[in-house]
Amino acid sequence: MLKALIITSHIDHLEQVSIDFTSFDTIICADGGFLLAQKLGLLPDLLIGDYDSCDQPEDQDVIKLPMEKDMTDSEAAIDLAVSRGASHITVLGGLGGRFDHTMGNMGMLAKYCGKILHLAFVDGQNYVFMATPGTISVPKNAYRFLGLISYGDSAKGVTLRGVKYPLTDHCLTNTTTLGVSNEITEENATITFSSGKLLIILSKDISQ
Repeated sequence: MLKALIITSHIDHLEQVSIDFTSFDTIICADGGFLLAQKLGLLPDLLIGDYDSCDQPEDQDVIKLPMEKDMTDSEAAIDLAVSRGASHITVLGGLGGRFDHTMGNMGMLAKYCGKILHLAFVDGQNYVFMATPGTISVPKNAYRFLGLISYGDSAKGVTLRGVKYPLTDHCLTNTTTLGVSNEITEENATITFSSGKLLIILSKDISQ
């Protein structure tokens, strides 16, 4: 399993990010993500972008994209990682900042949901991924909250165990906030559902 880390140009609460960077086989920077990689002391294997948010780095392996194109630099970086065999991808950033980019990135989760092993967007406050029907086990972790949102009209048969607010065979629609702000109370939370797609969001409050 090839694990890829993609670093974007916008990462909320960078100082709160907790990732084992040594666990990745390859690091790709999307556009200005190169500057954040430098701040984190990371040496990327490949850079891709149109370089509208920073100067194009010299002496680096760069795929230069046109300014006007039909995708974001983040989507191009994810597509690149998949084309090179990555099946487990963590995108650092891509949440917060411009809301159209954030929502577009949720579309990236849908694009690859069920097609690769794992794709997640992470910043200093959130860890977001998408799941297809089945049973998902989420270990108790540093994130206080567990949120579920239907991506699509509804997710059916939603059953939650090991959480503060359990559910049984519930139809979770995309017109409710019922799934937000749950908490894992046991060693693992289990999420089972029979149809639809679920955004699974682990989050925490940020200390001021």
